[in-house]
Amino acid sequence: MKIRRLIGLCTLTLMLSLHVAPLEAGFNALAVDVPEPPEETQDYYVKTFLISGYYSPLPDQEKYATGSYASDIYLNGNGTNGADGTPVYPGMVACPKYRVFEDGSAGGYDFGTKFYIAGIGLTTCHDRGGAIVTAGARSDAPHDRLDIWFGYGDEGLQRALNWGKRTVDVMVYGNNPSIQDEVYFDAFLAVEHFVQATVLSPLHFGKDIYYGTESDEVEEMVNYMIEWGYYTGEPTRFYGADVAQSVFDFQTDFDIVNDASEMGAGHFGINTRTQFDRLLKDEEAALETIQLQRGSVLMSKHADLYEEVDLFAAALELGDSGSQVTKLQEELQKMGLLYSVSGIYDEVTEHAVYKFQQIHGLVSTKDDLGAGYVGPATRGALNSIIESRYDTKSLMAYQREELVNGSIQLALPSVDVAFTKED
Repeated sequence: MKIRRLIGLCTLTLMLSLHVAPLEAGFNALAVDVPEPPEETQDYYVKTFLISGYYSPLPDQEKYATGSYASDIYLNGNGTNGADGTPVYPGMVACPKYRVFEDGSAGGYDFGTKFYIAGIGLTTCHDRGGAIVTAGARSDAPHDRLDIWFGYGDEGLQRALNWGKRTVDVMVYGNNPSIQDEVYFDAFLAVEHFVQATVLSPLHFGKDIYYGTESDEVEEMVNYMIEWGYYTGEPTRFYGADVAQSVFDFQTDFDIVNDASEMGAGHFGINTRTQFDRLLKDEEAALETIQLQRGSVLMSKHADLYEEVDLFAAALELGDSGSQVTKLQEELQKMGLLYSVSGIYDEVTEHAVYKFQQIHGLVSTKDDLGAGYVGPATRGALNSIIESRYDTKSLMAYQREELVNGSIQLALPSVDVAFTKED
């Protein structure tokens, strides 16, 4: 794997040095001079964001994410200016509106807020969007949202789809006119669709499949969706609304998108194709993987099943206290090895850990090295039990639920308005 990646990077570097891929004006996609974040003397803080992409459709595009110019306009907006009137430019950010909540807390960002985003550069919030909200406002997302404008027409659409949805640690500088935007876009993002087939390990589905397409690739993709329980209709070669809905359901289960209004929702693009590849590499285990993944999403509907996976990551020993000790005691209590939870790693807890270690063949006597101490081997045994319990509950949730109940429906145009440039 490392050798293949090295070869890919070398090939990519060679292609870029020869300027193989034509690049839209306004993007320094070769990233020769990658801008550094502003000087450390500038005030900033680091925050994790969920970042998606959008673009401005043109009437004569070859392809559209939702099948037509009109519906892509509906999803992305007219795309000539941000909400504050600033003309759109590559890398411009749409951010959640700043507001004060009923409990007195505040969230969101003013127009003019500066962000340094790895792979994009330093850029500014000039836009808003219905799906661009603060953490928890939609789909219980744990992070604030940002949306990046990637350009016009087919190139902008391809960049937005290649970006997909990413969780990124961002440097936030606030509203600071003294520092100027410096957007570059990393080279891989700009030419991913061009070099993917030759530089990277090829995907089973080698290119995006668009809504409104009729092809053998659509039929093959639908057959997998039928096998995995996402599509309940008859096999088809046409990528209509029912197929797009099954793709969207697959995407939400694997956290490729969270909301029907996100760019790429229902589109069989790079991130969805990559997840397909992971499943197809082990087709025998694919269905079980899907059932576990879907069950983990459905689990939150059932109070008796819901559980967060919280694994042990640090050593614990006699005299320790806190939440990790409490969690350890709760696990030992579930196994019948401990009767009370105090949050203090006392001698009773130490003895319970020792009994757990004996049961799992980690130690034989109290004099053995590590007896009563939660080290790597003991953490591994505990974590294995937690993961197994979580998988069991996921499968139970999957078996309880009709998979179509409570699904979010995509708003897509009628198939008779889906078209491509060739039509």
